[in-house]
Amino acid sequence: MTRKSQTPSRRLPLALLPTTDGIRQCETRLAFSASLAAAATADLLQDGLGPDDVSDVLMPMDSSGTLSPASNHSLLNQAADLRDMYGLTGDGQTIAVIDSGIAWDHEAFTSPGQGAGIGPGYRVVGGWDFAEDDADPYDDGPAGYHGTHVAGLLAGQSSESSGMAPEADLVALRVFDDSGAGSLEWIESALRWVHDSQNDFEHPITTVNLSIGAALNDANRDYAIGILEDELQLLHDDGILVFAAAGNYYANDEITPGTTDLLYPASSPNVIAVTSIDDGGQISDFAQRENGILAAPGEGQGSAVPDHVFGWDGNVNDYAALSGTSMATPQVAAATVLIREAMIASGLEPTADDVLQRLRDHASEHKDAGTGLTYYSIDLQSALDGLQPSGGSNQPDDGGEGETAVSASEVTTDHQSQQFTLDLRDGMSLNVRNHDGSEQTYLLTDQDGQILMDAAGGSDRLEILGSVGSERLRLSADPNSDVESRLIAGGVEIVLRGFEDVQFDGGGGSDRATLYDSSGDDLLESRSGDAVLSGVGFRFDVRDVVRTYVHATAGGNDAAYLYDSDGDDTLVVQPGFTSLRGTDSSGTSLFQSAYGFESVSPYATAGGHDTAELYDSVGDDVLSISPTRSMVSSGGYQVSARYFENVTAESASGGTDVAKIYSNESESQWHVAAGLTQWTSVDGATRIARGFDRVDAFENFQPVSLPLGFTPQAAPVPLDISDQDDERFEDATRRVFEQLGV
Repeated sequence: MTRKSQTPSRRLPLALLPTTDGIRQCETRLAFSASLAAAATADLLQDGLGPDDVSDVLMPMDSSGTLSPASNHSLLNQAADLRDMYGLTGDGQTIAVIDSGIAWDHEAFTSPGQGAGIGPGYRVVGGWDFAEDDADPYDDGPAGYHGTHVAGLLAGQSSESSGMAPEADLVALRVFDDSGAGSLEWIESALRWVHDSQNDFEHPITTVNLSIGAALNDANRDYAIGILEDELQLLHDDGILVFAAAGNYYANDEITPGTTDLLYPASSPNVIAVTSIDDGGQISDFAQRENGILAAPGEGQGSAVPDHVFGWDGNVNDYAALSGTSMATPQVAAATVLIREAMIASGLEPTADDVLQRLRDHASEHKDAGTGLTYYSIDLQSALDGLQPSGGSNQPDDGGEGETAVSASEVTTDHQSQQFTLDLRDGMSLNVRNHDGSEQTYLLTDQDGQILMDAAGGSDRLEILGSVGSERLRLSADPNSDVESRLIAGGVEIVLRGFEDVQFDGGGGSDRATLYDSSGDDLLESRSGDAVLSGVGFRFDVRDVVRTYVHATAGGNDAAYLYDSDGDDTLVVQPGFTSLRGTDSSGTSLFQSAYGFESVSPYATAGGHDTAELYDSVGDDVLSISPTRSMVSSGGYQVSARYFENVTAESASGGTDVAKIYSNESESQWHVAAGLTQWTSVDGATRIARGFDRVDAFENFQPVSLPLGFTPQAAPVPLDISDQDDERFEDATRRVFEQLGV
């Protein structure tokens, strides 16, 4: 039983083998090998995992003897301890999982207040299924489970099992189909997707997990490396850490005759290889190894699996124990996420090399008895020494009239005040102006710990003056939300309560702001670097911020207006989610997004060459594209994008979708191919519709017949595309949607 219909896939003439030792060697999944004889390869491809023997391969966690006892080498235990001590959870980063997909509806990936799902606001924030070419990278049966298990070790969280970084976001990139077959091209596309999409989410993709591998030989080495290495180099240059499983075929004559060679891409110079150790800290018998390799526990590791694995019961809450370098790899990958989080919280701006070097510098060195090779196990506590709060004086010192120098760990403001000013430009100071006109300034001398600023009541305004460093601001207008307003700056977390009016000036650093709406009707106006979210009783104003994320999920009928930069910008529209990213004339990279708004209106009027990418929903969508405006409507939301030079619309998620393309030029060109319709203006601007069930074309308000015998299926009221007659445009648009019943 599968969740989606199976799509035929291109297969390489390579046997697919797991990097999970607990899975039968005959299961044709998660690694490539062309070193087998043709007959053996054919046997492997035919002898896949079946439902009758699944219990011999995947053992439920509640079966006796399936889980190894905790040891001093357990990274999961180390992460849990540090979570309790310092609150390190992976929050603020996204991990890409290139694998068999993720069962995103599993309880281990449930979002507080929203449940399980995929998309902005959920734990699995997005992804793509390269095997079936759609936006639902679910870990389907009969062969799927591996990616879900890996994702659970990375960032799962439930009463049964918690991963290393349980508040990190996940991206699922599915490169194996329902039967476990995959292709190098799909993996190449997934790596390229990470490069292209690394900043498209609320939190950037910092880490990639590849629990896959290929046993290369002279016949296929150049071929495989030629396909993947350029993308791996791209991610390395992007500063994204890529981790890959070393392999489970140590000294196996059938797979890698008499060699310790790592599988590819673990052997790539642009990838960090990870091997498996047992409870005693020794390299696992099955694991590939090389000098200086990183190691983590990989035997009997418990994590989530999809519902189909042990028989469908409608409850997506199954767990299993697996062994392999596949299980070790996500633990090391997530360890770097926690180290990066700690370094940022300490006021640092670490590069990927900084994070990896800190991990290596504090790892424990061991010798492999069989080969004499050196390997390193991870010591998270040591890696975090000097980065986390160590306490401080709780005695305030008199700083003179009107000023008090105090420890940041003890400051609580609880005044019915009208004006608060938090200045981060030179140290950290808080000025409080009370309703009676009196003032007090707090000089925060100890920047370890947490500050609670509680306005308590009244009409209160907070102004925050940012430093040249990187600050992270989160503001919520809904008092009943689970989301708490807070600011992270210079290693200090400042909790903000009771402020109705907040203004944040970034100060020139690499700042990020996340805003949440109220339960009423709210309005967002977002420009390059600036954003204002307002509603009844509140106003959030952020300025000089390079990345803004705005959520409208608390209720009401919310509207958003997004405006481009003076450089080249790219608009991406997905159901309920719109993002606009670009680089302005000063070279600053900017990103703004709106999630959950009923109406979104992006504008490209500031300059540059701007592009819009529109994607359909699972329902019935209507797309209308003219030279000046592109509109998509479905399921209670509408996006109207104006003045983008190039527009591409994709229909791949389901429903019966209709595209309407309007031209005001008789000299423009039309091109029609299977599943594609393109209009090109005389100045080179393009409008492209892919995969739509029906495409209607108009020139100067009249239906036209397209090339290749493709003709419009209907003749609805055309849109007026004249810039000089905007009222007529609005009226025509309204009549089109009335006719369609939208």
